[in-house]
Amino acid sequence: MQDLRDRALLDVQGGVQQVREDLSVGFQQIREDLSLDSLVCAGQVGLIKGKKCLDGTRTEILNEILDWMNSIDPSTPPILWLHGQAGRGKSAIAHTIALQAQNLGMLGSCFCFNRTRHHEGLHVKLFTTIARHLADRDLRLRQILAEVIANDYSLRDTADVAEQWQKFILEPLSQLVGPLSRNVVVVIDALDESGAEATRRDILNILAARDAQLPANIRIVLTSRPIMDIRQTLLPSQHVQARSLDDIEAESVTRDITHYISTTLEKLGAAFSDKDVEHLAAKSNGVFEWARLACDFLRPRFGVEPEDCFREITSHGVGDARTLLDEMYTTFLKDLTRGSPLDKFRSVMRQILWSKEPLSISALDSMRCKFTREDEHFSVRVILGYMASFLTGTTDASTPVRPMHASFYDFLLDKTRSGEFFIDEADVHHELALSSLCVMQDGLRFNICALETSYVRNSAVADLEKKIEKNIPLHLLYSCRFWATHLHDLPFDTGLANNVMAIVIGERILFWMEILGVCKCIGEADRALTSAEGWMQVSILYCTS
Repeated sequence: MQDLRDRALLDVQGGVQQVREDLSVGFQQIREDLSLDSLVCAGQVGLIKGKKCLDGTRTEILNEILDWMNSIDPSTPPILWLHGQAGRGKSAIAHTIALQAQNLGMLGSCFCFNRTRHHEGLHVKLFTTIARHLADRDLRLRQILAEVIANDYSLRDTADVAEQWQKFILEPLSQLVGPLSRNVVVVIDALDESGAEATRRDILNILAARDAQLPANIRIVLTSRPIMDIRQTLLPSQHVQARSLDDIEAESVTRDITHYISTTLEKLGAAFSDKDVEHLAAKSNGVFEWARLACDFLRPRFGVEPEDCFREITSHGVGDARTLLDEMYTTFLKDLTRGSPLDKFRSVMRQILWSKEPLSISALDSMRCKFTREDEHFSVRVILGYMASFLTGTTDASTPVRPMHASFYDFLLDKTRSGEFFIDEADVHHELALSSLCVMQDGLRFNICALETSYVRNSAVADLEKKIEKNIPLHLLYSCRFWATHLHDLPFDTGLANNVMAIVIGERILFWMEILGVCKCIGEADRALTSAEGWMQVSILYCTS
């Protein structure tokens, strides 16, 4: 009986101790989650499997990069800069390397810049996002990073990238105890699309610095065009290995493009001879983006002879990457428009080009119906339905519209290159500011997500993301975030001023802040109101004078 009592007591004591340990671990996990969740990171910048290279292509350069990734030689440069002209396939290689690293358990982070997201300041979120990805991969690093943020909360949203690099990456990595695991790969794609030269100056200086002090098992793959500031900063660095896609043997590239064209045309059901395929590959001059567009142009279509299309795109002489792409864009657009007026094309592309972030077809339409002119109230589908070769999101009303290749937007915005297809700014910011304010007047309402109570944190609300998706349409969220941005550089306009007053005077301003709050954008409210206040003051002075 005594033995039984003793065992029961020990079991109770052991159970209590286990509960204590479990609670301690649970609370520690909660503290780490709260700290890491407060870190300002970028979303939707990672690996996209659909962007990888076609199987059987780019094998030489991929194997070369894989050997560098797996090298345990301490003299191996920790940074590989892969560069080349537009259309050479840099991003496809970057996504392929990231996918292979993921399959091997080596991927630490993949961060892809995109010029359509300049307004988001992705350059100040690069190192914080990489740090979070690394922490999610290694529980030891996760705890260290959480403690760093908890001990200095001001670091969570610092814009000082040098401080981010030191506090979130170098110091935490240096504290890891134990033997180094296999190499960890970080992929940074399209650094040249991070914004103006000033936006990446600090990032380049950090990566190129002699005292970068990267751990021996870290490998960073960096891709970009070889533009002046990147080239001048990275080339002199001994720990940066530069590799140019422009220098790869032409025979190897032509073979890969031939395989790509042959495979793609076969899937499209287009019948061309081996000689035709070889002719197209030679015409591409190593530009994979040209080959992709050529295959799309040769797609079987009603009332179009494939032979005529073939002659059209092969009639020009071989040029450099930009010339080839410009010729292809011009040929494609002329075929699509076929002498029709370009007013609707320019109107739709103007809206897309000057929107502050990519919008879906349904969101673009919802904004357009608030435009000033009645003849602008048409669905963007009448244009975008024919532009799947240039833009993603043209077949799904809920997918943001983005360029298939950054060079297309460059082409449209440069009159010397695009000619009749040039897109100017015109009055687009007035229309976007007006439509944003009108959308808010119609859409803002109390407790828009139908939350049961306002006495709990947003993080404690069950299925908040689903509630947001259901109740806050993309065009309303866009309007709440960017109305003041579009307004900022506009001259005084009485109609716009009245629409601003309709939002900021009265209860709508509370509903506006509620949307920003639940969508984790409340930090944008102060900037918007400050900007609007400045615009209104200028307007008042204008009226007074």
